[in-house]
Amino acid sequence: MAEDPKKLLFRLQHIIPQKLSPAVNVYPTEATTSSLHDFPMDIEFQMTWGKVAAKTWGPPDGRPVFALHGWLDNAGTFDTLIPLLPKSLRIVAVDTAGHGLSDHYPPDIAYNFFDCLVAIERLAGLLKWKKFSLIGHSMGAAMSMLYAGVFPEKVDTLVCLDLARAEVTRPETVGLRLRKTVGKLLKYEAAIVAGPEKPFTYEVAIEKSISGSFGSLNRNACELLFKRGLKQVDGGYVFRRDRRLMAAPLTLTPKEDQLAMAREVTANVLIIKFAQGPDFESRDNFMEHVENLKTKAKNVFFVEVDGTHHVHLTNPNRVASIISDFLNAPSSNPHTSVQS
Repeated sequence: MAEDPKKLLFRLQHIIPQKLSPAVNVYPTEATTSSLHDFPMDIEFQMTWGKVAAKTWGPPDGRPVFALHGWLDNAGTFDTLIPLLPKSLRIVAVDTAGHGLSDHYPPDIAYNFFDCLVAIERLAGLLKWKKFSLIGHSMGAAMSMLYAGVFPEKVDTLVCLDLARAEVTRPETVGLRLRKTVGKLLKYEAAIVAGPEKPFTYEVAIEKSISGSFGSLNRNACELLFKRGLKQVDGGYVFRRDRRLMAAPLTLTPKEDQLAMAREVTANVLIIKFAQGPDFESRDNFMEHVENLKTKAKNVFFVEVDGTHHVHLTNPNRVASIISDFLNAPSSNPHTSVQS
């Protein structure tokens, strides 16, 4: 029986790679003749479904580090922090699927939190990284924690900013949450099919971003994120992110499962909580996760600093020295919690 033409077209567009070009494409910027650390290079990774965009910082033979951004942000979230970190690091700051300059998932394929496991594995394989560090903010921190628990032998250092794990799903509300997510996904899919978003002015984009972050972003931070996250079109601007990301992921992340994976982490772990950042769970539950990390992790440090959810971007000096000291010389005293 002949294959359905629509299914064949979908396979050709989204499952079978469209290009036979190198899997990793590098695009040097005009500043790359100067410091490789202070001026990043754009890079693209060819996946089967499309491309993943990233920014690379530091020497090609430096200590390998992935930097993963938060929900609806992009690799630009690290633009002010990375120049303050050790120059010996080779940092690949990734635009996760549907964010920044990375492609959106094909129609009818929903975003799933656990996709990060496959994505990090693919990227590490393309870069030929056998062992590396992870720095994650918010959603990126939760992804990094998950990966470090599933592939503990591959992660030597884990830095989590303002979040330590995915938001916990609870049995009494998980059904309603999934039901609402399905409804929102169908709503956003219909809107995408109906046509592009209505453009808005640059100032409205600033206002939307600041209000959407509950004030944790300022104008300068917005403009840094806009370099990868905003697109100029006829009549104004639109955000580049996939509108389907506005729906919660169709993922189950119960506390017990996340604690079990935390107990498998063997890396040096640094968790920095931003004092005025959002609390996705109680302090007791948060610290329970930190305590479970001590089962196998070489070192576990918890630090609290003053600032809102994007303080690593708006005031990077508050966290840069803490991260640098940790990356350079983790304490030999294991299982230590630090408050500041």
